[in-house]
Amino acid sequence: MLMIAIALTLSQLLIVFLIFHKELHDNIKKEEANDLLTLRLNSLKHEAALIKRDINTTRILRHDLRHHYRMLYALLKDEDIAAALEHIEKQEAAIREMKE
Repeated sequence: MLMIAIALTLSQLLIVFLIFHKELHDNIKKEEANDLLTLRLNSLKHEAALIKRDINTTRILRHDLRHHYRMLYALLKDEDIAAALEHIEKQEAAIREMKE
């Protein structure tokens, strides 16, 4: 009778151990998945910040380009070709400086 009780107790302990082991394994997998999702989220946040910066840069460039077109239009409308060409040359020089 004592042997049966010991065997039952050992089998119950084994079952509890196996349950805890499985839960521990599942928790480790969940933590790894959570770490990967956190990494991906941080990467997406960084990409979003870069996109916002690029959008802002594009707005600034579009504004500047509109200004230059208006300037050229006014110069050409006044038939001041020399000033229009000078303006274009200055812009080309500024672009070349940016590339270097």
